[in-house]
Amino acid sequence: MEGTSYAIGAPVIPSFMPASQGVTDDSTTFANRVVNMMFTATSWYFQVAAASVVEDVMVEKLGNSVTPIWAVVSNISFILTNTEPLLEFARPTLHNIVDIGGISVHEPKPLDEKWNSILDLRHRNVLLSFGSVASCKFMPLEMKTAIVETIKSFPDVTFIWKYEEPEDAPFAHGVENLFLSKWTPQNDLLADDRLTVFVTHGGAGSLLESATRGKPMIVVPLFGDQTRNAKLIVKFGLGIMLNKQDLFDSNEMSKAIGEILNDKSYQNAAHRIRDLLANQSSWRERKLLKTVEMVAEFGEMPELRVAGRNLGIIAYYNLDIWLMTAIVLTFVVYLLLLIIRLLFGRFLGSTGRMIKIKTH
Repeated sequence: MEGTSYAIGAPVIPSFMPASQGVTDDSTTFANRVVNMMFTATSWYFQVAAASVVEDVMVEKLGNSVTPIWAVVSNISFILTNTEPLLEFARPTLHNIVDIGGISVHEPKPLDEKWNSILDLRHRNVLLSFGSVASCKFMPLEMKTAIVETIKSFPDVTFIWKYEEPEDAPFAHGVENLFLSKWTPQNDLLADDRLTVFVTHGGAGSLLESATRGKPMIVVPLFGDQTRNAKLIVKFGLGIMLNKQDLFDSNEMSKAIGEILNDKSYQNAAHRIRDLLANQSSWRERKLLKTVEMVAEFGEMPELRVAGRNLGIIAYYNLDIWLMTAIVLTFVVYLLLLIIRLLFGRFLGSTGRMIKIKTH
């Protein structure tokens, strides 16, 4: 996040680096850069404010001798991130930032008889899961009804919907190609070749699992970094992004599902990223192990700390230099204009005298 990046001196460049909690991709249009600038500042402020609250509690409980949070962060040896560079907007980084995203994606387990029988019912299968924070049972009835209408329009496709209270879902009664389940073995289902499409909220964990298993996605972001994640999926051709308001529109959902099912480019892109990630899987574990071993053996790593972590915003972005340059250039232009004016005045004066002499 922006607060941590700033504290350790990592580049934060709003012109093309999407904010962690933003709603833009890495497009460099003027409008996109304006919006991303605002979200970058907001994301930075949110993290700094949250850390300030935590620090106040620490001081209250432990006294004023507590080391400030950002002082600890700025001198940290390594930062391990849940980021996979192949599934991220390309960006400059530091040597002490170690990306190990995907290391938490476990090897899939064989599906039991229940899930095997469901996947065998039809040639194509779709998994709907909106995470563990936002409960589908609290969706407006109109939204749930629209989702069911969408499902009914694809009778040759089986839909598995992670729904918290499947026993209390009268809107889904009688829909033969819909199965509601309080819990789903998401990683195991995504790893099965019989699963075709994943409809998700766009959480980082779900995206990593789906990309690792090579499944095209329909992403419906709800909050936080999910819109940014959805933009990433669209950029890489791995899926389609829908607004959560689109869940009220069965036609819009049907259009998206139909496109994913019938356009092989999404599947091809998903398989490509799957193969790329598979090539990196063992390297992530080695990076983690070597990083931890290095810190355990050598302790702090001042060699990897950049001087920029101690700079204020003005010095970090050379705003003082740009200001000084602007002042100097303005002064030079002013002098040039003044000299031109004086020379022009003298020229007019000498020309006037010559005209008077000729007339006399």
